[in-house]
Amino acid sequence: MSYIVFLSQWYNWPYLAALGLAVASLGRPAVLTRAGLALGGRLGIQRVAGHRVFRAFALATCVVGLTVNGALHDYWPAAQERGFLPGFIFTLLLAALITRAVGRLLQRHFPEIKAVGWGSPDLSGQQGRVVSRLISPDYRAGRAQVMGEDETLHMVLCKTTEGEIPYGAKVVLGDYDESDGRYYVERAGEEASAR
Repeated sequence: MSYIVFLSQWYNWPYLAALGLAVASLGRPAVLTRAGLALGGRLGIQRVAGHRVFRAFALATCVVGLTVNGALHDYWPAAQERGFLPGFIFTLLLAALITRAVGRLLQRHFPEIKAVGWGSPDLSGQQGRVVSRLISPDYRAGRAQVMGEDETLHMVLCKTTEGEIPYGAKVVLGDYDESDGRYYVERAGEEASAR
């Protein structure tokens, strides 16, 4: 049996449909976004766009389902049709676990940004990340990104009182200097002790 003939079998249709829905989610239709938000809520993924959660689940369902059916086809061909329901349940559970893992990574490293702000003077005490070459007392282009509680990404100008803080380091915003519109920053907790 060729792979095309294998894919056309009825027990692969749900997984091909999942692939079709993943492709459809690229257009971000509202119904798929709402489904992704609902799924993300059940999986404990809060700060990821619904279309991303839905797409991850649909792709994981497709890949895992076709892999499970391929294994049944190659190793237990007589059980192919009888093994559909247990394989389908296993696929949905594993796809949910994969989606949760991918969602947690997206949530941690690529949270949804609802707005972008520049130079807000009320972010003292917030933690951010250095996005310029460095931050020092005399480098005028020192910048950090800070994610606000309302999912607004703030870009702020920064300086230190002494020393340099390199690109990518985590910092805590201190007092805001009204005279030049920059925050005094220092390294965040564990990075300060590792220095």
